[in-house]
Amino acid sequence: MLATDVAPLVEVQHQTFDDLARRINEAPFELTPDTRERLTARMAHLQASDPESAWAAEVDGELVGCALALVRDGMWFLSLLMVKPGYQGKGIGRELLDASLTTSTDRSWILSTVEPAAVRRYQRAGFALHPTYTAKGVPDRAAIPAVSGVRVGGDEHAETMDHVLRVLRGAGLGAEAGFYAERGSSIAVVPGKGFAVLRPLGTAWLGAVDEATARDLLWTVLAEATEPVEIDWLGADQQWGVDVCLDARLTLGAGASVCLRGQPTMSPYLPSGAFG
Repeated sequence: MLATDVAPLVEVQHQTFDDLARRINEAPFELTPDTRERLTARMAHLQASDPESAWAAEVDGELVGCALALVRDGMWFLSLLMVKPGYQGKGIGRELLDASLTTSTDRSWILSTVEPAAVRRYQRAGFALHPTYTAKGVPDRAAIPAVSGVRVGGDEHAETMDHVLRVLRGAGLGAEAGFYAERGSSIAVVPGKGFAVLRPLGTAWLGAVDEATARDLLWTVLAEATEPVEIDWLGADQQWGVDVCLDARLTLGAGASVCLRGQPTMSPYLPSGAFG
């Protein structure tokens, strides 16, 4: 994958995700200016930071898919695998995954979509499937408790994020150190103990060294959210998060799978779909 592939592949990603959303009866995936900027930044970042793990699929001169992965401190994570509608079911996704897996390690993992073909592909590649729930809805503001020790912003976020990620997943922050801050994202931090990257509809990333800190951070996420929220990756080992979401009167529904191959389970942790 080349840097010049990023812009056209963002268009492919929009078409692919919108097609999936419609097939599973979810709201259309709209390519707003903010969404375009977010997708472009993520794709460009990974193409630059991990070029040997960035692959594009081309058919008759047309870009029809890509695979993006990253390797941090011996941990491999698949950030994106997509094939444009109309080209799916032709073996392109398998070829992209096989190419991406050439940089995989003995600690590898994937956050799957609910697409049956993707789930099957990952399981056949040796990844164990760990189903999760997704919580959605408008938080009950009256149920949100006051928390102490959490601050939004501050220069210490990178150090805390690096420490917590090393504890949870055995791999530090790496090239992502300035990604969210440079884009103006709000980051909630309990110095030395936990972090949450905030977004209007919930969290883009949350990790902590203990469940009490994780609960406080998730309550902060819900308090700061300005839209109906969606909290993903609530697996069997994230009961602390399930408790918070139910206490906030959110609705739990079946989510996608965390797919692990050698990478231990990580908790308390709500991973980043982009960076693991």
